[in-house]
Amino acid sequence: MKVSGIEISVYSLTAVVDGLCRNGDVKKGREIVEEMADRGIKANVITYNIMIDACAKRWDFEELDLVLGLMEKAGVEFNVETFKFLIDGYTSYGKINEAGRLIGEMHDKGLKVDTYLYNLMINGYCKLGSIENVLLLFDRMSNRGVKPNADTYWPLINGYSKVGEMEMAMKYVNEMQKKGFELDKVMYDMLIDRFCQNGMVDEAFELRIEMERKGFHSDMYLCNQMGKLLCEIYQTEKAKMLLNIMIKRGVCPKAVSFTSAIS
Repeated sequence: MKVSGIEISVYSLTAVVDGLCRNGDVKKGREIVEEMADRGIKANVITYNIMIDACAKRWDFEELDLVLGLMEKAGVEFNVETFKFLIDGYTSYGKINEAGRLIGEMHDKGLKVDTYLYNLMINGYCKLGSIENVLLLFDRMSNRGVKPNADTYWPLINGYSKVGEMEMAMKYVNEMQKKGFELDKVMYDMLIDRFCQNGMVDEAFELRIEMERKGFHSDMYLCNQMGKLLCEIYQTEKAKMLLNIMIKRGVCPKAVSFTSAIS
């Protein structure tokens, strides 16, 4: 196009950068943006967002810093999508403080910070085992009028149950359900498993009953696990009830798990 004297538009530049980034060559895309800037063809926020998204997804923070520096030099402001790409990349890598700074910047600029972005932060803190920061963030969401959804509660429930704090986990289950968000099969199975791991088989059994009422069937492994624990504490009636349910479903339970109930 340059040789032919055809005018190069921002649209054409963005299309080329997009193709290069899709092929993993963000550096080449950035160099073309720099070259075109010297020729008076300035990239827009969409062009930069393509490079930022590619860097963030690949955790290529060295190249990302160069792109952000070029963007700042060109005087191109972040839009909501820019913040989203950066926060997603930072949180997935564990750079939670950087992500938090960006969320604060969004609030300062009057940009809408949606639940999805807070959920990214919450997930990031949970991966680091930082429940205290999750709770602070949860309060911050509420103070700023950002409503939680099921994905907001899931890391809290998972995090507390993982360390054996089942009472706290169920507190957030109840709060979540009061807001109209229901547990799915994965959540039920996880909680039943964690109850069993902590020797709380009665609670696991009650949750399984609730799960059945909602139309979900617990995994055979969990049923066998509950059956074994129920028999160990001589809760044979519950074990028999569980055994009958499994048989009616055509599932073959492990006899060793239900020895006391069978006898």
